Amino acid sequence: MTASPDIVQVALPLPLMQVFSYRLPPEWREAVRPGCRVLVPFGRRHLTGVVVPEPPPDPLPSPLKPILDILDDTPALTDELLQLTRWMADYYVCGWGEVIRAALPPGLEIESRRRLYPGHPPAEPPGERAAAVLRFVAEHPGTTIRRLRQELRFASYALLHRLVARGWLQLEESLEPPRVQIKKEQHVRFAPAYRTPAAQEAVLEKLRGARQRALVTALQALRLEGVSEPTRAELLARADASPATLRRLVELGVLELVEKEVIRSPLEAEPVPEAAPVTFHPEQQAALERITEAIEARRFETFLLHGVTGSGKTEVYIAALKRVRAQGRTGIILVPEIALTPQTVRRFRAHFGDEVAVLHSRMSNGERYDTWRQLRSGRYPIVIGPRSAVLAPLANLGLIVVDEEHERSYKQFNPAPRYHARDVAVYRAYLNGAVCVLGSATPSLESYLNARSGKYTLLEMRRRAPAVGRTPARLPSVRLVDLRHTRLVNGNPLAPPLARAIAQRLERGEQVILLQNRRGFAPVLECAECGWSPHCPHCSVTLTYHKVQHQLRCHYCGYATRHPGTCRQCGAAALEPLGIGTQRVEEALRALFPEARVLRMDLDTTRGRRAHHRLLDRFARGEADILLGTQMVAKGLDFPRVTLVGVVNADTGLLLPDFRADEHTFQLLMQVAGRAGRADRPGEVLLQTRNPDHRVFRYLLRHDYVGLARELLAERRQLGYPPYARLAVVECSGPDEARVAELARSWTEHFQQVCHQHAGGHLIDTLGPTPALHERLKGRYRYHVLVKVPRRTGAPPLQPLLRQALETFPPLPRAYRLTLDIDPAGLS
Repeated sequence: MTASPDIVQVALPLPLMQVFSYRLPPEWREAVRPGCRVLVPFGRRHLTGVVVPEPPPDPLPSPLKPILDILDDTPALTDELLQLTRWMADYYVCGWGEVIRAALPPGLEIESRRRLYPGHPPAEPPGERAAAVLRFVAEHPGTTIRRLRQELRFASYALLHRLVARGWLQLEESLEPPRVQIKKEQHVRFAPAYRTPAAQEAVLEKLRGARQRALVTALQALRLEGVSEPTRAELLARADASPATLRRLVELGVLELVEKEVIRSPLEAEPVPEAAPVTFHPEQQAALERITEAIEARRFETFLLHGVTGSGKTEVYIAALKRVRAQGRTGIILVPEIALTPQTVRRFRAHFGDEVAVLHSRMSNGERYDTWRQLRSGRYPIVIGPRSAVLAPLANLGLIVVDEEHERSYKQFNPAPRYHARDVAVYRAYLNGAVCVLGSATPSLESYLNARSGKYTLLEMRRRAPAVGRTPARLPSVRLVDLRHTRLVNGNPLAPPLARAIAQRLERGEQVILLQNRRGFAPVLECAECGWSPHCPHCSVTLTYHKVQHQLRCHYCGYATRHPGTCRQCGAAALEPLGIGTQRVEEALRALFPEARVLRMDLDTTRGRRAHHRLLDRFARGEADILLGTQMVAKGLDFPRVTLVGVVNADTGLLLPDFRADEHTFQLLMQVAGRAGRADRPGEVLLQTRNPDHRVFRYLLRHDYVGLARELLAERRQLGYPPYARLAVVECSGPDEARVAELARSWTEHFQQVCHQHAGGHLIDTLGPTPALHERLKGRYRYHVLVKVPRRTGAPPLQPLLRQALETFPPLPRAYRLTLDIDPAGLS
């Protein structure tokens, strides 16, 4: 592990590029191994870190602080996950501890927390801001600095230090326990002397209390039902007895209380569905045979499974996973959205039963912790989830599937590590000698070029899969509704052709999916008299109007306020909603089709626990006629009665200042179009647009992904953009715009000097700094520097240069930050 058994290297969950040396007490030498969590001092704090297999620096810092405690009996991270997280830290240029934090379930940390308490009263009148801080602490003694600064944004660290120095505030350190722990509950059983029927009948005759006899009788009945040790609550409810009665029977030695661990799982109450019969068409069979060959050889290989929507990619995944399980190996199935998890889990559980676990951020901390422990112990050999599931602690991996691999949701934005789950999946498969399958009807250009060049193996399925006993379903027909020549009546967002098509489906008892990729009622309120619009006080964006709550909200920082009623600039009562959100479309649907049952699926309606699950279940059972939503309704959903898909504004995203705008828009529209006509009923797609001559629609009408991909790749090659170049975005942010701009310029000059010193400056382009698309978010101004290096022989490696520039740049002032995004999914 290290050159000396008395020294260990620890990665801490901090945005620091280094690991730290600590002294290991001799009595703990055998207990501490790489991957174990330990409690260590760091400055004035105590933090939870992870021991990593790194050699100590030379020379060693002196004096070394000792490890304070060992938190694991067995390592929390395996050697394979330590190797993977090390690679991620190097590739994405971030701290190893930041990646390790992402690989562990939340809530396990033990750390010290600084809390504020009132000090002695001020001897002189404090300033306005100081007085507000003192009032808040007096009302909330023991508050953390973080909470105080969230409530009082003006409360700078400098102000707090002054108040503590004067004695008006007291600052105390306390060690906070983990927020999540193993859950246990009490169960009841007969004591050893009363486990035979004869002994139980004898004790019933001796007991005088009716409640005591009822408890014994209830436990006997439960044992006959196969529940030998019911929970305490279950037994008391069955017997209608009190806790005092149970305590008395325990004191008498008749019953025993025993604690058992409770496994928290969102699948606990879910029945295992039956698997539907499947007949593979020739393209499915050919794809499976190629994948199976690599599985049987235990050979690392990455496949790009390019199959049209409805071609049966999921059935290929399931069949490949069966081959992997036959070898005793494990598998990870990644989906891009939590909304897709319920349907995907059902399909896999129909074949693999209780071997399947689910892991995602909408689970409670307790559920995530228990699932993580069960995966680590081998109880579940299969896990399904969005991007974070790629770090699940499965051993002996044989298969990783990345479904809808093109989706941007596989890219982590904040906080670090800003990784792409698709690329991590490929590398993890490489580490394990496993197979990685990337599936999509509209692959990312990066994956498509890798397949064309031979780095990945390309498998194509050009036909939809037939249902059992039926011919293959046809791809839906696509029609454009030209909003330049089709008048929207009274601001109704549904043009007459789309409204008529919806009416026809409702008359036939079929279902409709509508996509509008903006939530709320209207993105903008504007005064008809003077043109004023309400903006977020913390972000450089307009506030979105949410009619249901009569609120204006910022979709970036969460700021909300009531509808002002009148213009704040001229006082006129003439605020008009501009643009279209899902709430506005829902209102129009209810007005046009009052008998139709409409479900809206967006971030506002899916915040609750299992909300995605309930909405999709209702639609699948036929309890709704129209499913309206943002992009979460566009991916992977399979409803046989859906014959019409409508896109209210197909231009959303096309005009963004991003070189990937055409690619992303085509992918979204192709995906949502694929929800129509997936069974024996023909499907139709109507796209409302004001740009009908755009190349995206030209290719979309023909379902021609390959044609658009070739045109975009030729354009990218000429311009020197991905996949023919590597990109990185460096963001400088802080509260003062001029200071941010100056720091961004200084960093750019510093990086250019590093490049000239170590790479001659050749082939490295730096563009900027320029203000970000959204210049101010959450009260912080943002400037971007785009770094571009071609992917060709002789080009310098980008990450070492960026890491050196970040490490050698002078420390930033407090409240200013430099962040780095390797392979950004967007330029906003």
